[in-house]
Amino acid sequence: MSQAIGNIIFSAYLQMIVLIFLAVYFFSRRRDPRLITTGVNLLRTVIMIAIFVYFVLFWASSVNPSMRGASVFGMLVINLYMLYYLFLNRLEADYRSALVTLGREPQKHELMHEVWRTGKKFFYADYFFSSLYSGHSPWSFLHDMAADRVRDDVRYTLKQHGTEKRLTTLPVMVAYLRNLIDCDREMPQDFKDVIDKAIEQFAGHPWIEENVNNFLALAIEAPEDLHYPEWKESWEKCITSP
Repeated sequence: MSQAIGNIIFSAYLQMIVLIFLAVYFFSRRRDPRLITTGVNLLRTVIMIAIFVYFVLFWASSVNPSMRGASVFGMLVINLYMLYYLFLNRLEADYRSALVTLGREPQKHELMHEVWRTGKKFFYADYFFSSLYSGHSPWSFLHDMAADRVRDDVRYTLKQHGTEKRLTTLPVMVAYLRNLIDCDREMPQDFKDVIDKAIEQFAGHPWIEENVNNFLALAIEAPEDLHYPEWKESWEKCITSP
């Protein structure tokens, strides 16, 4: 039974059929807008297919059974390699979809859990082999790598969707401060009441809210204008002078 299964797996004709299906699926997936497609990925796939064709030609022209078997084994390795990257593409598509949803609805905190869940799967699979020779604990390496990459992607997505401006407002800052107060178990209740009242008084005036929002927006878009206003004035004079 095992020998029959082995004969099927190591059949050159089966490997050719598998490659055709994998190649068709790969090139069709490149049209998926959720994926980040690069010329490097395409070049890598073309090289893998070229190597596979070399194995096929070597298998067809060789009369030595051991060399023919080695050629079929090479075909199998190429197919496994292609299958691995198609698996990564599937994980990445789910991850990018979660990022887009978060960018559109950042107020839904549960979406962040979905981003981390899908991002963790994708980056764990993507960096698995790198973790084996990283010189550190593989799981610690994978966790740190996934955390850094997901954090960077979230920041980029929020900025791309213009969400940073909506998140950096006075009401959001007030909610953040009140959450800190509520979570601080060592702070006396009397002091909590004083701080909460001070926050409410500060945030209660529309003029303050409008100008704090303007300040936060400026801090994101052009922080140099906050720290170096004279630099901005000099720069504008330079670009308008004849």
